[in-house]
Amino acid sequence: MASSASWRPWPSFPGVSRRQFVGCGVSSLALAPMTGWPQSAPQDRSVGQAPGTPAPEQAVDRMAAATDADQHLTVEVRIDGAGPFQFVVDTGADRTVISEEVAASLGLQRGPQVKLNGIVRSLAADTVLIANFSLGSVVRNNLKLPVLPRSLLQADGYLGLDTLDGLRVTFDFRNHALEIDRARSRFASSSSPSAYKVGSNDARVLAEGSSGHLRTVDCHAGGVPAAAFIDSGAEVSIGNTALLDAMLARHATRLDLATVQVSGITGGQIAGRLALIDKIQLQRLKFTNCPLVIVDLRVFDIWGLSNKPALLIGMNYLREFASVAIDYRLKEIRFDLASLLVAGPA
Repeated sequence: MASSASWRPWPSFPGVSRRQFVGCGVSSLALAPMTGWPQSAPQDRSVGQAPGTPAPEQAVDRMAAATDADQHLTVEVRIDGAGPFQFVVDTGADRTVISEEVAASLGLQRGPQVKLNGIVRSLAADTVLIANFSLGSVVRNNLKLPVLPRSLLQADGYLGLDTLDGLRVTFDFRNHALEIDRARSRFASSSSPSAYKVGSNDARVLAEGSSGHLRTVDCHAGGVPAAAFIDSGAEVSIGNTALLDAMLARHATRLDLATVQVSGITGGQIAGRLALIDKIQLQRLKFTNCPLVIVDLRVFDIWGLSNKPALLIGMNYLREFASVAIDYRLKEIRFDLASLLVAGPA
């Protein structure tokens, strides 16, 4: 494990999105059911296995990944045997979302509406029942997915935590691939069955939380303790006003470098301010001269963090690493530093 590392994230703002605003995926998406599903269609969130695939203790899928116009990572999924369809991998989303166009083309059964709370606005959306949803050899059965127009998603759908929770997910940016590992013991060391071996270029960051909502342990932004989440659905990294106020008290940031329009998949826009943070530290991993968009997203309220310093680590940070692995079982995150980081003082 690298004892310490410093890194200067990509500083080019604004205009990072082809739509001229910052896309936030479904990191801010919350679901409030308006009616219940019938008892005959329970949701099964267990991890299944496609026929002919290795046993769970050996199942490691490595699949090609693409990059969309907003720098999200997309992978192929199959729905009830049809496809493949391109879905954005979003580690900040509670639920997987499917586009209206894909749902209509498959003739999926409609279910009750749910309320989608976006970062700017809320809306009611239909749901559909999917009997079989597969990502490589990982299969989820009887999913109830909300439906949104493709014009908002800019993809066939978004993969959320209902698909990813309980797995080890590796974003291999250098090789344009996504790896899904279901084998808890595959990387375990003989001395500690609950810890993966750490490579010479790896920085290991511990996390805590439940239901896939992992926040890093011991994060400081501008010297301020903060809750930090890895959000692959966010194009850029975002902090809330509570974090900004605490950093200003420490004179740890430069403000109003630009105004950035932030948008979520439920539509609408909200203005954020671009700040430059002197340092963000995740345990012994250090980031310097860090651009951060300051805006009070609805997701911070949903997670009970509206009055507590919090930030989302988005794709503009993550893509500077050779790879990033999130283990939802062991609650840890691995950053492959490779040649992208410069060693700093311990």
